[in-house]
Amino acid sequence: MNKLLFWLLLLGFLLSSCNRQIGAIVAKRDKLEVINPDFEFMSAKARFRFDNGGKKVSATANFRFKKDSIIWISISGLGLEAARILIDDKNVRVIDRLNKQYHEYTFEEISDLYDFDFSFNIIQSVLLGNLIEPYKRQKLDKNEHHYRYVASKGTYLFTNFIGSGTMKVEKVTALDKVTKNTISVNYSDFVSVEDQIFPNEISAIIDYEAEKKSNAKISISYHKMQIEPEPLKLPYSAPVRYERN
Repeated sequence: MNKLLFWLLLLGFLLSSCNRQIGAIVAKRDKLEVINPDFEFMSAKARFRFDNGGKKVSATANFRFKKDSIIWISISGLGLEAARILIDDKNVRVIDRLNKQYHEYTFEEISDLYDFDFSFNIIQSVLLGNLIEPYKRQKLDKNEHHYRYVASKGTYLFTNFIGSGTMKVEKVTALDKVTKNTISVNYSDFVSVEDQIFPNEISAIIDYEAEKKSNAKISISYHKMQIEPEPLKLPYSAPVRYERN
């Protein structure tokens, strides 16, 4: 599988324990209530960076969202499109223009392949900073800077930090209790787009404790985020001469 796509999906899964206006997350005695951004179509440009010590990738990406339905991504380098990704509620499709190949996967295939519970909602949520699963009465701690709670899902232990000033999810750490590998994800530089609040910066560090490999660093920096008044075009068509892989 395309490594860029895999890390995007992995980020989404690990945030599965993880916003309309600042202050929309409300801490109550037994739950957190979250209002996610409200839109039908949205577009954004971003800079994507990946660094695992041996390989560094830097590219620009155009995102188009049809909320709860389709995510369209065009990834470019040196002004030329290198890959196009279309994600809907059933499939992930990738056109790899550099190698003249295309890939099609169901979420069941991806989940079986990597032993993670992937879904459209998980990917959409990580890209928008949304809560995926509701708060389920875990113990909630509060200090000067954050609300904090710990949750388990499968072999993963999640620690969630919600800023007491921003009232947004600002950090999530996840520990794989089997491999002892960890991932830390930070959201920052929150911006208002037509009264909807989004994180401009998403960064993650994956620590391969068990494998003794170099840490992997991933970052997405958004700019030019727009809530669109009209439906967006979401073109996707693999050239006939491309080989399916």
